[in-house]
Amino acid sequence: MISHKIYRRILLAGLVPAFFITACKKDFLDQKTLSAIDERAVFQDSTRSLGVINNLYSNLGLSFNPRRFSNTGLDAACDESEPIGDPTIYTYKISSGGVNANNADGGLWKTTFQMVRAANIFMKNKDSIPVSNATKDYWTGQVRFLRAWYLFTLLKHYGGIPLIGDKIFDGNEKIDVARSSYEDCIKYLTSELDAAAALLPLSYRPGDANQLKVTKGAALAVKARMLLYAASPLVNSGPRANDPEHLLTFPGADPERWKQASDAAKAVISLGVYSLYTASATPLYTLFLQNTPQAEHVLVYWQPWTTANNFYVEASANPTSRGGMNGWTGTKYFPTQELVDEFDMINGLRITDPASGYPGIGNNMYKNRDPRLTCTVHYNGAIRIMGSFGDQPVNTYTGVIPTGNAAVTSASVDGIYTSTGTLTGYFRYKMCNGGGGELYRPWVVMRYAEVLLNAAEATNEYYGPTAEIYDWLKMIRARAGILAGENGLYGLKAGMTKEEMREAIRHERRVELAFEEHRFWDIRRWKIAPQTENAETHGMEITRAANGSFSYRVIPVRRHVFTEAMYFWPIPQSELTKSPALKQTPGY
Repeated sequence: MISHKIYRRILLAGLVPAFFITACKKDFLDQKTLSAIDERAVFQDSTRSLGVINNLYSNLGLSFNPRRFSNTGLDAACDESEPIGDPTIYTYKISSGGVNANNADGGLWKTTFQMVRAANIFMKNKDSIPVSNATKDYWTGQVRFLRAWYLFTLLKHYGGIPLIGDKIFDGNEKIDVARSSYEDCIKYLTSELDAAAALLPLSYRPGDANQLKVTKGAALAVKARMLLYAASPLVNSGPRANDPEHLLTFPGADPERWKQASDAAKAVISLGVYSLYTASATPLYTLFLQNTPQAEHVLVYWQPWTTANNFYVEASANPTSRGGMNGWTGTKYFPTQELVDEFDMINGLRITDPASGYPGIGNNMYKNRDPRLTCTVHYNGAIRIMGSFGDQPVNTYTGVIPTGNAAVTSASVDGIYTSTGTLTGYFRYKMCNGGGGELYRPWVVMRYAEVLLNAAEATNEYYGPTAEIYDWLKMIRARAGILAGENGLYGLKAGMTKEEMREAIRHERRVELAFEEHRFWDIRRWKIAPQTENAETHGMEITRAANGSFSYRVIPVRRHVFTEAMYFWPIPQSELTKSPALKQTPGY
């Protein structure tokens, strides 16, 4: 395997041109006006032209970012985790039903259209770049993919968006473009992703200077995810009365959209270039700590190695006892009991199944669970490194705290009901660096396990349960460490109905893809948000007695609010003011 240092050099070599442009041209792509001389000078220089492309990667993880809103991500805006009790945090506003056009976050809209404008400037000038046709096609494939990625990001937030094609608006030109229908957006983006896939390589050889760039598989996988969203009940159940222009739905329901999504996901599987990461006893934990490309990576955001990104999750997810020593400002969000209860027993049976062996709430409730639980969430007694003390239990309890060193007394800062402790009795562990020092690793925005789950869902919805669906789920559950059982089904029920398989797939997504920016969108596209979001979140209160024994109680944490309008986001009022042709998202 190529060393960490070599990969840093590869990445730096690819990103230097972007910094070069910034230094020499003062971010010309973000300027409202751009002289023809400046633009011509950039695109008559191959190094600077490459810098434009590299710059387009810089916001690839914008929506995925686990610290997107005041050190919280979208997992803290649904039933996956609970943010600290600060009503000013945007994720808190979302789950409280308090977002409107006047307080809506405008960062996504602004940034994505900046990226689209940069891509369009490249497309306008690509023929003047002094490189071979093969290189030009490869660069164009990247740009078309990234532009489509940013537009799809907008689409899942807002529904139909303005489609401007290759249009570049000048500084003095009024930008006033109406929103396109959801259907037209899907057609356009499908075409763009197909075009990009045709220009991109299937894979890269290890050590290739381009190895951290997108591939054909990435373009096809994003198309498959988008078509899965497009087939889902939220947009594929017929028109809405308050949406005559079909910004949020297709004009009519069509089950064939499930087949399109199934075919698209299967096309990615058929490429034969991806596989599940298994090079560890705890693969779901160590996968996200790898600083080199992996066979499970489909779409990855590689931050510049000079970025101090090694604590990008830990700064807002670590227990105070593990974070305060590094100068972090404290934990910002906490996993919910609802998420913890989704993790099966190691035999693959749900904890609600009398045959599972689950002992109920008490001292042993976290034992013999799906190994992904400990890789995802840390509970009272879970082991986590604590600086010079080494591996130590996480203490989340309240009650009588023993005396001793900081490791023994850590409940005083981590425990429930303390000012710096957990709100729910839990801390996130997935993607967190369990060791000390810098850990350079990427944001895994899309991975092969998701592709398998996308294929399983779409295939089941169109064909019903098939042998290949069982095979895909078994692959994921086997990798997780769930026991095969006598029937070799890893806890899955034989002969499931379509409805039973649907629930099994949705359950698997929630467990396997936790904290990866899926739950927020899944509950919306499945149209189950009124049940999951118009509800209380819960935590686990553990009380320690003077003799060291524990008592347990499930507690309510906060009531969430969800309304019909909240399936999509409001366009910020500032954007509507600038562009009268834009119409607000129906319901706001």
